[in-house]
Amino acid sequence: MSLEFFDQLLAELSDESHPSTVDLRCCGSVYFEFYAAARSLHDNVDSGTSMKPFIDRAYQEMSRLPPSESLCWRRLYTDACLLYAVSEVSDLVQDDAAVTEAVAVLDRAIIIAGAPGRLDSIHQLIKDIQENHLTLKPLRASPGHKQPLTQMYHSSAFPLGVPCIHPPPNAFGREWSQKPFVLQRHGHVQGWKALSSWASIDYLRSVAGAGRLVPVEVGKDYRTEEWTQRLMSWDCFLQSLDFPEHPAQPQNEVLYLAQHNLLMQFPALEGDIGIPEYVYACPDPPSCYPAYKPPGNADGLIINAWLGPRGTISPAHTDPFFNCYAQVVGRKTVWLAPPDVSDLMYPFDTSTSDTADKSRNPAVNVTEPSMCNTSRVDVFPDSPEAEKASRDAFPDFWKGVPQKAMCMTLAPGDVLFFPPGWWHAMRSEETSFSVSMWF
Repeated sequence: MSLEFFDQLLAELSDESHPSTVDLRCCGSVYFEFYAAARSLHDNVDSGTSMKPFIDRAYQEMSRLPPSESLCWRRLYTDACLLYAVSEVSDLVQDDAAVTEAVAVLDRAIIIAGAPGRLDSIHQLIKDIQENHLTLKPLRASPGHKQPLTQMYHSSAFPLGVPCIHPPPNAFGREWSQKPFVLQRHGHVQGWKALSSWASIDYLRSVAGAGRLVPVEVGKDYRTEEWTQRLMSWDCFLQSLDFPEHPAQPQNEVLYLAQHNLLMQFPALEGDIGIPEYVYACPDPPSCYPAYKPPGNADGLIINAWLGPRGTISPAHTDPFFNCYAQVVGRKTVWLAPPDVSDLMYPFDTSTSDTADKSRNPAVNVTEPSMCNTSRVDVFPDSPEAEKASRDAFPDFWKGVPQKAMCMTLAPGDVLFFPPGWWHAMRSEETSFSVSMWF
């Protein structure tokens, strides 16, 4: 496919009326430089022409512009990554390191730019490279055995549970759009292949293939200065987790794949789940959040995966969408509180240095910055002493919120629904794999 795709891409770049070229031309003179470099690379792959300057320039522009204004640069980043990968696996230039880097560059196009207009081509090119040049090697045996789990501290301050509905409502009407509820062992989800397959490290490796990269959070809590994000090998990340057939490799840091559209990156996973019909119900704005609008993408739906080890936490925060949250593997404790407790939640003040880089916050939904609220309160204190310290530091929260908050531990097959504007936090009780659907 590689050289044929190169020919096709050049033909598109020479056609000023082609949609992708129309977008690219918005990059100004950089488009003409890119087209000239692409032709040079096509005519002589050993010419020394590099796509890296265009990848770097596009990344710089994407970093400074809002997503609504960066399409041309995301197009440039994606096409430059494609041409770079094709040149790396050409017959004239080829070694193991080059082939592995080609797959990594294509993953970056998906993760960083969203691969606008090129997603299918990237998936096919990755598949071709893997089939012809890469082998999925067996995992190294874990050096140790699973350690007995110590009991995690559960505060007794939140006695209210999330209402469980059985049988599930036939329609997602206004009655069910005002407050959270859980469908336990929901029949629709019980048929998901993911409930069994996603608990296997061998399966998760096989659907991705060799050489893949994923974005992970590094650190237990994104509110701390030590927290960061990193692209890392899918294999290495999976080996940091406990699986029945493969205990976790010892780690010096907490790794969490959070709020990432893994199903877009690894499309084989899409067939393992289904979309509950409720997400297409077009609910009215709830009374607690009258400004609600559905996601602005074509589907009106945003799907993300959450995969991490025991103890990973998403601190209390709010989002502007309805959320259908399916627990697939392991148990996860959820905490929720209504919007009317916002004055008691001690949110970070975006005007202070505490959140100078708020854009890095993975729980923040930048679609609506007014809802970018994250609480300074640890709703999951890890010890009685930590809870006492929190009560001293945030007295209004502990005085007014617990009687309105809800808490529940989700098991595989459970589905949680909650409206926009509700405060929510999550803690994994063991290796946990979840899927969130914003609608």
